Amino acid sequence: MNDESQLQVRPKDSGSSLTVWTVSSGLVARGLRDAAILAETPPPEPADPLSEIRRLAEEGDADAQYDLGDEYHDSGDLAEAAEWLRRAAEQGHAGAENYLGALYCYGEGVTRDFTEAAKWFRKAAEQGYDLAQRNLGDAYNDGEGVPQDYAEAAGWFRMAAEQGDTDAQYKLGIAFGIGKGVPQDYAEAARWFRTAAKQGNTDHPDAAFVQYKLGLACQTGRGVPRDRDEAARWFRKAAEQGHADAQYNLGDACYYGHGVPQDYAEAVGWYHKAAEQEHVRGQHDLGYVYYYGQGVPQDYAEAVKWYRKAAEQGHAPAQQALGNAYYNGHGVPQDYAGAVTWYRKVAEQNHADAQFRLGYAYSHGRGVPQDYAEAVRWYSKAAGQGHAAGQNNLGTVYYHGEGVAQDYAEAGKWYSKAAEQGDAAAEYNLGFLYYYGKGVPQDYAEAAKWYSKDSEHGDADAQYKLGYAYSNGEGVPQDDAEAVKWYNKAAEQGESNAQYYLGIAYYCGQGVAQDCAEAVRWFGRAAERGNADAQLSLGYANYHGKGVPQDYAEAVSWFSKCASAGNAAGQYALGLAHYYGHGIAPDYVQAHMWVDLAASGSAGNDQKTYSSARETVAANMTPEQIAEARRLAQAWKPEPGQ
Repeated sequence: MNDESQLQVRPKDSGSSLTVWTVSSGLVARGLRDAAILAETPPPEPADPLSEIRRLAEEGDADAQYDLGDEYHDSGDLAEAAEWLRRAAEQGHAGAENYLGALYCYGEGVTRDFTEAAKWFRKAAEQGYDLAQRNLGDAYNDGEGVPQDYAEAAGWFRMAAEQGDTDAQYKLGIAFGIGKGVPQDYAEAARWFRTAAKQGNTDHPDAAFVQYKLGLACQTGRGVPRDRDEAARWFRKAAEQGHADAQYNLGDACYYGHGVPQDYAEAVGWYHKAAEQEHVRGQHDLGYVYYYGQGVPQDYAEAVKWYRKAAEQGHAPAQQALGNAYYNGHGVPQDYAGAVTWYRKVAEQNHADAQFRLGYAYSHGRGVPQDYAEAVRWYSKAAGQGHAAGQNNLGTVYYHGEGVAQDYAEAGKWYSKAAEQGDAAAEYNLGFLYYYGKGVPQDYAEAAKWYSKDSEHGDADAQYKLGYAYSNGEGVPQDDAEAVKWYNKAAEQGESNAQYYLGIAYYCGQGVAQDCAEAVRWFGRAAERGNADAQLSLGYANYHGKGVPQDYAEAVSWFSKCASAGNAAGQYALGLAHYYGHGIAPDYVQAHMWVDLAASGSAGNDQKTYSSARETVAANMTPEQIAEARRLAQAWKPEPGQ
């Protein structure tokens, strides 16, 4: 009969088969069965295969020696395992050579010896054994048992990679990606990452890492065409295996809509997974979405929790965000000192924005004693790194002489640096210097240029200044319509000077059709904000019945507000109202007092006019009344807040 079969054992590190038994199992079984019938006893059990392996091993069979060594290793008898693996290795068995190298590498059954390990890895590697080629590559990469040699490592990784070893493929990809032992070549890196990833060995401990790296290659276009869709697919594969960096990057892709539909809620989910693995950027970004309510309900306390986790790992953006939370009282009680503590940590890491914020704290005495010199120190650090707000604030301390000697030219230098970066406050400040010629030659055109730039940022003060420039032809062609355009933009934002001048434009019909009612509306808005010129104009509108019904009492009310602020024209108008008894009972003492204050607070033709009016009033008064009026004038002080 031709019923012969063989018992085969596949070695763990080899695809070859070890023939253990070559006796016809059919004949053996039949003989045992016949004997049992005759003897009426059960047939004996077949011989133990391990005993056959041992017999063959002792006879010098290298495959059997390898298998016996492996069995001893699994049973925990490492010394015996090393002995049998050595016998096989000395016969040139590649699997045993690699195995013995590993024992020397880890000190199992032998004294740990990297040199001996590398020797045996090399013997197996030179026979084309892929695991040994990769192990020898690791030895050269780490300098263990051989001199460290990245080029030699890459050469052995390539040999193993070309045989399909996934570990070697991803290590070769890394080598090409960072130019370690081979010229940096992103295309080659991506090729090996892709090769490793496409084997689909998701059980491999490095599969997710390879997929993540391939996602990065696709995301950045390094070595492969830039493809955000493909990047997101690789990130997802790795993220689903729990790779924290991939989870974070997939969260970013969902947040920004890169390669996937924008979805804040999904972004939050992936940030959360990464954050729970202590991924510091994942923790920071999870805090960020809670802080701003993106994909989750806004929750400052939850934001602070995640910011703190990242901050305590030394993540500078999280430390600054936590400082901001303390500064603003978001998610924690407001605590300027607590904010300063976190700002300082970041500032000392040379982060410009934190240096700026720390300078601001010292400048305003928030969380630390006010210290202009210390403010200057931190502003200077931020400004030196090109931080625009730091440059602007450094210019401001030079302008005011706070912590440094007052120096308009130095202020202009720093304003200019910040303005060139588009800092709105610096654009306004630089325009201001050029307008008044402080630290720079007076130049209306240059002033208008910078006011115009700041106006485009929506700054109401600059819009008012630009409107004024067009109204008066200062640095720009005189253009009432253009003036009205900019006055209107500023006025709508509540800038009271712009509201007043817009009212003047409507009152006089300059750049717009004359409309006294509209003028009164704008005078009223400015007057309510305490603008003395607008209060005076609104008083006159009511006094003469322009844009509103004539109302002396209302006029006096606005003249009084204006006069109380120290406005000479308002004091003169209020004095005349008292003199003539318009909207108020006639009172020469009050009339004289207010007109006297107006004359004392003015110059030129105005002073002449007010002084003449004072003499007219005095001509109708007794010496006692004049003395009382002068006493009242000397005792008068502007009302607080006016």
